[in-house]
Amino acid sequence: MNRYIAYFDFLGYKQFILNNTSEYLRQRARHILRDIEMALSQEKYRELRPGLVIADLEDVVINCLNISDTIIFWTLDDSVRSLKELLAVAHYFNWFQIYFGIPLRGVVIAGEMEMLRGHEVNAHGAIYSNNLIYGQGLLKAHEKAESLNFAGCVIDESVINSLEANIGARELLSPFAKPYHTPYKAGHELGIPEYVLNIVNRELNGDSFDNFRNRIQARFSADNKPVNSPRVQELLTNTIEFLETYRVESGD
Repeated sequence: MNRYIAYFDFLGYKQFILNNTSEYLRQRARHILRDIEMALSQEKYRELRPGLVIADLEDVVINCLNISDTIIFWTLDDSVRSLKELLAVAHYFNWFQIYFGIPLRGVVIAGEMEMLRGHEVNAHGAIYSNNLIYGQGLLKAHEKAESLNFAGCVIDESVINSLEANIGARELLSPFAKPYHTPYKAGHELGIPEYVLNIVNRELNGDSFDNFRNRIQARFSADNKPVNSPRVQELLTNTIEFLETYRVESGD
């Protein structure tokens, strides 16, 4: 079945695992799950008990599955309404991770995806849990995400092509994204602008830009992740270059 899919991979996840204690990783894993739930609920909460609130997932219409460093959101169908819901979730998760979590790269795509799932526990306590996901849309999302060369999320052309002629792609996407020459690894460059999810929803003056840049740099090195390799520096530089597109010169 054709759906809309948002596919994300964390950057530096291997070093994140290798350079931290089990106790620290357990705490940060809870943070990741919290962030996923916040994105799905769009910061809607319910009180679990006095003084404790959790994300309200009761009315969520977007599916989600996370496996290790991969987080996948997908729609129930291929309607425009579902696409808008997915864009809102992906937009929130993308910018929140870049500034407060673990930087990531992602793709929003239109294509086929299915899931077979089940969960059994036998008398010995052994678990058989299957979450088999498959489909050409999922495969293409993975391949495109792997080719990205910055922390950010691109909207694949398949999303625009899936929209009916009377639905303006620019009008639909502009609250969430802007055209940009997406940076790809060598050999994968498209050479044309694509819509990329916003990481800022306003123009930045000099001081604001510095604050946002410093925040991005801090998240690249957070969780004991090294940043001195040429590869990490390239990813960081390309991410800051995208941030530059929101910068405006201050008037006198």
